[in-house]
Amino acid sequence: MKRICLVGQFPPPIHGLSKALQTIIDSKYFNEKFDLSFVDITNNKKIAGHLGKVEQIDADVYYFTISHSKFGNLRDMFILWRLLRKKKKVVIHYHGGYYKELYKRFNPLQRLLNKKLISRIDVMIVLSKRLQDLFDDVLIPQKVRICENCIEDESLLSELEFKRKLSLLAEGKNRLEILYLSNFIKSKGYFELLRAAKALRSERVVFHFAGKFFNETDKAEFFNYVKHNGLEGYVQYHGIVSGDAKKDLLSRSDVFALPTYYPIEGQPISIIEAMGNGLTIISTNHAGIPDIVSSDNGYLVKQRSPEEIVTVVKNLLADNRKLIDFANENRRTALAKFKEIDYIKRLEVIMDEV
Repeated sequence: MKRICLVGQFPPPIHGLSKALQTIIDSKYFNEKFDLSFVDITNNKKIAGHLGKVEQIDADVYYFTISHSKFGNLRDMFILWRLLRKKKKVVIHYHGGYYKELYKRFNPLQRLLNKKLISRIDVMIVLSKRLQDLFDDVLIPQKVRICENCIEDESLLSELEFKRKLSLLAEGKNRLEILYLSNFIKSKGYFELLRAAKALRSERVVFHFAGKFFNETDKAEFFNYVKHNGLEGYVQYHGIVSGDAKKDLLSRSDVFALPTYYPIEGQPISIIEAMGNGLTIISTNHAGIPDIVSSDNGYLVKQRSPEEIVTVVKNLLADNRKLIDFANENRRTALAKFKEIDYIKRLEVIMDEV
C-alpha cells in the first residue's frame, strides 16, 4: 500500500484549505487505498516540532499544501527543502489564485529560493483551468494538474429536500432569500452586498449573512450600517454556521452571493456548496470562479458594484423561472463533478500517476 504523508494546515480554524485536507483524512475510500499520515503545520510557533515530524515520517509521497503569504512561503520553502532531501515524491496542492502576484513581491533571494525548490517537485495541483499558469515562473507546465474542489456530503440536500425546494420556487415564494456564507473579509464583497440590500428595501428580498468576523471594528461597522439604514427586517446575521444550521440556510436560500475580489481567492468551496443545493450564483470574474460560474448557472457581476447586484436581483424577481432553471443546472453539475468522492478520485488519479 502506497504511503502518503499530508503536510498542511488542518482545522481549526475552518477555511477552504483546512476543510479540503480534513476531507482527505476523513475519506474511507482514500484510507482504504493509501496508508495516510499527516503533519499539521497550523501553529507557526511549533515549526521545529513540525520539521521533526516530517523527518520521522517515512512515506512514498509527501502531499504539501502551501500558503499565500511571504512569511508563510519562507516557512514552506524550508519544509519543502527538508521534503526534497528525503528523495521521495513531492506533490504540492495550491488552494488559491495568488502565487503569481506573490512571486512578484518576493525579494530576489526569495524568488531564487522558490524557483530552485519548486522546480524540483513532481506535481503541482491547482484548483481550475484558469489557474494553470500560476507557477509558470518556477515550474514547467507539464508538471501542473487540476483538481477542483467539492461539496461536503453533510452539506448536500437529499433528493427529496431538493424537490421540495423546487416546488416552493415553482409555487412562487413571497420573498427572495439571498445568502452570503463566507468569512467577513472586506474584499470578499460582503459590504457591497449590504449596500445592495439597502437599495432593495422596497423589494421582496431578505439577505442572510453567515461567517466569522476577524475584528470588532468590521463587526461594529456591519451592524451600525444595518441599524442606521433601517435594514433590521431585511438583513439577518447568523454567526458561524456548520452542520444542520448551515444546511438549513442553504436549503431555505434561493441565491448565493459572493461578489469577491479577495486577492488570494482560488475556487471558493462555498460556491460549490451553493451549487449542490440548487442556489443561483452571483459572483465575479475573478480567480478560478469563471470556470464554475457562467450565464448557464448564475451571474458574474463587476467587482465593487452593488448596483450590478441590484440589477441582477431585480431580474430574478421579475422572472421566477430563471431560479428554477439555474437550480436544476447547478444541482446537476454538482452531482456530476463536485461530490466528495469525485474530489477524492481526482486526487487518487494524481497520486497513482506520481
